[in-house]
Amino acid sequence: MPQAPWTTKEQCKWLQEQLPEYTALHGSKDKDYTLFWPKIHLYWFKTWPERAILFPDILVETTLTKVQETAVGDAEDAHKLQLQTWFCWRTNVSKKNRGLKKDASIFEAALLPKSRAKLVEEIYMDMVYDKQIKPLVKAEQEAGNVTTSGCHIALGRKFCKELLEDESDEVKQEVREKYNKQKKVKKGKSNHEDDDDDEIDADAIVKGIDDLPIICQRFARLVKKKT
Repeated sequence: MPQAPWTTKEQCKWLQEQLPEYTALHGSKDKDYTLFWPKIHLYWFKTWPERAILFPDILVETTLTKVQETAVGDAEDAHKLQLQTWFCWRTNVSKKNRGLKKDASIFEAALLPKSRAKLVEEIYMDMVYDKQIKPLVKAEQEAGNVTTSGCHIALGRKFCKELLEDESDEVKQEVREKYNKQKKVKKGKSNHEDDDDDEIDADAIVKGIDDLPIICQRFARLVKKKT
């Protein structure tokens, strides 16, 4: 796997050394990262401080202005998300490498004009997209890893699934409660509709959405052939 565009060889080597601990936590039942992340952040920003990167000409003993402090804080928050993504992607590399090589029929079925409840991942994405997922997608885009709108959608959904998997039990419970609530509303409405509005399997829909770029290409070729 290539080195992340925001890391040096020294940083990448250190991250690789921490990966076994993260992998063990990721595979555990409770996925408790409460001690892991503070340790990672403390070492990272002490060894490679954002202040030194943003303001190399300002002496350490000099007090920064509020604007400068805000800039440092924003840079640290962005880097924390990049670090989280680095670990998530390397732990879930087998899932990520499946890419978009799947059957198109599932996505085609999901395109049928049926009203359905939002998936758990979609609800979570609505909750955290602007603060957590959008910055990650933007970073990948700036690194040249996102070239099409289809890749943008697929990448956002992958980030969503990986971040949700690592969320706390409280957040997962909140998402599940919202999911169950809208399912009850959907069920109530379906009593007044035809019986053929069957629910499509959630995993099948997720897989279908991952197929979006391939399906769009096939559809474009079909339209070109017909016209």
